[in-house]
Amino acid sequence: MISQVLIIAPGGILCYSKKFFNKFDQSEEIVSSLLAAISQFAKEIKAGEVQSLNFGNFKFIFDYEKEYDFIFVVIIDVNDFEEDTRSILQLIKDEFLRRYRPILKNWGGNRTIFENFTQFIEKNIFLPPKVILTGQAGVGKTTIFDLFPGEKILKIDDNFNEYFIKLIPLNLNEIKECIVREIDLNELVKHSRIYNELLRSAEIIFVVTNSAARNLGKTQELLSELIGKMYKADLYIIANFQDYKDIAFEPEKIGEFFNIKAFGFSAIEKDAQEKIFEFLIEVVKASILERDKIIRID
Repeated sequence: MISQVLIIAPGGILCYSKKFFNKFDQSEEIVSSLLAAISQFAKEIKAGEVQSLNFGNFKFIFDYEKEYDFIFVVIIDVNDFEEDTRSILQLIKDEFLRRYRPILKNWGGNRTIFENFTQFIEKNIFLPPKVILTGQAGVGKTTIFDLFPGEKILKIDDNFNEYFIKLIPLNLNEIKECIVREIDLNELVKHSRIYNELLRSAEIIFVVTNSAARNLGKTQELLSELIGKMYKADLYIIANFQDYKDIAFEPEKIGEFFNIKAFGFSAIEKDAQEKIFEFLIEVVKASILERDKIIRID
């Protein structure tokens, strides 16, 4: 997921910056000077252009405008795929040059000239976090999916299969919405090649279980397979049917069984919709807004 966009003028002068998350604890001006210096050093020792750098939990992806010597940088999570980001970075570069090329040669350091570029970035660059809601048949995942607030949208995959997603409004700091897709756990595991792009792009996976013992063992088997096919997503358990008091294990016990944080849930409770939304807010904060902190470099 893209965390920040930086556009750096000659001499390491920052001319544009857009943060999507307040994860970074550093001076943007110092960072831009550092990145420009690293790039210049690579040229001087004839090592070629710097394409990417890793700092802690983040990766800096570079592109260059050679006529006026501008550097374009996108910061992503270290586990994100670089090749997926390069097309976005190219889009940023092309649009910035289309809008501002006539003024770059004699730009005098006034950053306010580029402020309206933020509208383009927010509309075209930032992708909402993707959440997978999965589980075996009969565990109540469709009921839970329908409880999430937001617009339900019909989609068709590359094999012409229909499926639904929900666009869920969040208004959580810079995250205005997220995308939730429901899918059967057996289907996701057994046909992971078909769903490779879905697994690559997901930041969060909710695994819904029946809280009774008969479902937990099979879910654990499938989950073990799924973990080997995942990329960067964080896993959480929704322990459904907590209202079945005689057979339901407590969420804490289920969490210990899977070694994954588990949320207890019952769809028949009056506040079920509020609770499922609270779960979503909690995991988005933990997995996206608060998870990674870059080391100060100033």
